[in-house]
Amino acid sequence: MIDFLLHTLYVLTILGIIFVERKSPTEALMWVLVVVCLPYLGLLLYLVFGSTVPIKITAWSRERKLKKQFVPELYAQEAPVSDEQISDEDREVIRFNSIYNNSQLTSYQDLELLTGGEAHYRRLFADLQAAQSCIYIEFYTIHHDVMGEALVKTLAEKAKQGVKVLVLCDFIANISSPRSMFKPLTDVGGRVIRVKPYLTHYRSHRKIVVIDHKIAYIGGMNIGKQYANLAPKKTPWRDTQVRLTGACTYILENYFFSDFLCAEHKRNLTGSIEYVKSLEAPQIHHSGHLCQFITGGVDNRKEGVKMCYLSMIRSAKRSIRIQSPYFVPDVSILEALKTAAAAGVKIEIMIPGIPSSFFLEPVTTYYAGQLLEYGAKVYRYNGYIHAKTMIIDDELCCIGSVNMDMRSFQVDDEVCGVFYPNVMVQQYSSIYDNDITNCREYTWEQFKSRSTFQRFKESIFLLFAPLM
Repeated sequence: MIDFLLHTLYVLTILGIIFVERKSPTEALMWVLVVVCLPYLGLLLYLVFGSTVPIKITAWSRERKLKKQFVPELYAQEAPVSDEQISDEDREVIRFNSIYNNSQLTSYQDLELLTGGEAHYRRLFADLQAAQSCIYIEFYTIHHDVMGEALVKTLAEKAKQGVKVLVLCDFIANISSPRSMFKPLTDVGGRVIRVKPYLTHYRSHRKIVVIDHKIAYIGGMNIGKQYANLAPKKTPWRDTQVRLTGACTYILENYFFSDFLCAEHKRNLTGSIEYVKSLEAPQIHHSGHLCQFITGGVDNRKEGVKMCYLSMIRSAKRSIRIQSPYFVPDVSILEALKTAAAAGVKIEIMIPGIPSSFFLEPVTTYYAGQLLEYGAKVYRYNGYIHAKTMIIDDELCCIGSVNMDMRSFQVDDEVCGVFYPNVMVQQYSSIYDNDITNCREYTWEQFKSRSTFQRFKESIFLLFAPLM
């Protein structure tokens, strides 16, 4: 009987991969082979790493909850834009994100670029300690180390003072952070919810902080000692976080509440909804510093982040500059970059000099080599670069939680900010120039002369690129 049930499950799984999941032919074939060639283990691997059923159920549940208008519109007025302010190409990117991604054009008053964990934590903790009314935090990981404990201590002190403290973090990514670590905060009324409490590789990878409805942070950094160069491995660590004030903070606050209320426990849901509805609509005062925020994952089935990146890449006339700890683009992104390079657009890619992992490093090298053949420049940072950024023609700049890999583009919950022509874009381009001085160039000749063992690793790990 058990054998019959297992065989039936195998057959149904294979049929589901082919006819229901609608995966790409390459990925579908890979999973069929895994399930067939690895009895029992292959089925388990597919259910954890391959099946899209959990993300579809999450998306359905999320849509059902949001249709009940749990999250009020905290913003209504779109930022104005003049004809002289931006180019036709930039206007097309704005239009695309507005229509396809339903992303409202907004603006920031002040912006600060933080390119190291030490500077980021100093600024963040100072803002947290000065909070008067509320602190909303969403990170992929809050590590059980000196930085995680310092964050919890600071948040607990503010909660004692009557500040509303809400914290989201990913369930799987924080398994090593025990519930007891957050007890000082929860004991004084703070809330901590672990998002997606089930075993799949579809994770919540966003980083959003909003303080007093006035200050917001997004970027690539989580909470952990490695980001502040206090860990023995992957150092020096180079990352990028953005501190923002102005109208844009209400957009990020709305994203946070969408995530929070969809993850909220049923017993607390009514009170949380009442709290959100009690918030007063802000007075919007736009500046000329334009930006949009794009989310991807369960709340956007259209691969919104990837499509935003494609619109930016296709708008490029002169240069595309990318920073990412991983470089595992899907076919559409890779072909768009090749097409741009073939048309004379200068492409620069910055990846870590310290390997990110034993399986990601050879795949990253392989995909970087595909662009080296088209004349792109590849730089290996002398340390570990974890920043997730893209600059187009020194006019557009994208910064957020999005890695240049298939998981970030297709399945993980992500958020990124697209910043339109102003001093900030020029400033980050200068930062990129400075980063190049801390890199060594990886050339086409080096790629062609890589070892047989390196090529062997590429061939093996490329099979699993859709999971990376």
